[in-house]
Amino acid sequence: MNDRLTKLSILLLMLGMALIPLNDSLIKLLSSRYPLAQIVVIRALFCILVISIVGKGAKKVLLLPRRTVILFAIRGMCLVIAMYFFFVALASLPLSTVVSIFFLSPLLITFLSSIVLKEKIGIHRITSVIVALIGVMFVMKPGTNEFHPEMLLALGSAISYAIFQIFTRSLKSDGNLPALITIQHLCYFFSALPLLAFNWSGGLSSTGNMSFDFLLRATVSPTFIDVIYIAICAGAVLFLSLASSFAYRNVEASLIAPFEYVAIPVSVVWGILIWGDYPSSTAWIGMSLIISSGIYVIYRERINQVETTSSVPMPGSAGMVQNKKDD
Repeated sequence: MNDRLTKLSILLLMLGMALIPLNDSLIKLLSSRYPLAQIVVIRALFCILVISIVGKGAKKVLLLPRRTVILFAIRGMCLVIAMYFFFVALASLPLSTVVSIFFLSPLLITFLSSIVLKEKIGIHRITSVIVALIGVMFVMKPGTNEFHPEMLLALGSAISYAIFQIFTRSLKSDGNLPALITIQHLCYFFSALPLLAFNWSGGLSSTGNMSFDFLLRATVSPTFIDVIYIAICAGAVLFLSLASSFAYRNVEASLIAPFEYVAIPVSVVWGILIWGDYPSSTAWIGMSLIISSGIYVIYRERINQVETTSSVPMPGSAGMVQNKKDD
């Protein structure tokens, strides 16, 4: 594995995950007035326009074989499902809570990568994954009065996102990045149109449930500031789409997944600054466990790299040494 390519992939992914809570925060702000489908359609149009101008995405989609287009579309729909579950949950729950539950996804990516992609995972990665799962349980607190059904939507989002990234890794040799990203945002656009038609026709009056209202309310005329907010969302999502797809196409999914945890502390900061949502003590414990598990994977990879380098002093002998590390 090219070490420089791995470092670049990790850096871009971490930057993208640091930016994406801004998208989540702005959409949560808009969720009190707009239907979700209206936001998704406007955001998708921004993204498709940019990637088509800068990366000639639409033109490159037309050059893809039909099989590749279908596979890219299936991948894109996995992310669409994850997005809808995430934002419907976000309308009712604090940002830090939804993001923390969502970050069960690196755990799922790690396990699925060993089953589907046959990537090797050892006891250290498995341990870090179990610790992250315990952390998610601290955040969700099932069986208590602090558990909310919308948390299951965040959990469903994590599952769908994990499948999406396994698709990304398995399709690493198919097509090209601009076409992949263009199809992803076309999936956002077309999936939202039926719901947007319902919203456009008048939707439903307030149900009293913020999640249902976010899905079913009538469309509204965007203000200039709201369009700016959605444009910022589009920029953040487009950058993450490129960074994430680039990373998962070039680096083992089980290795790179824990670096997505950088979004958790950033989401906590946005939640505190905008809504004054301070996580509970048990939520802090859960988030700490989730983040610590990711840091531990990073530490183990660094140790393995140093030990492997030390055990292979001459480049010519590298091919003769078997990597016997457990992760």
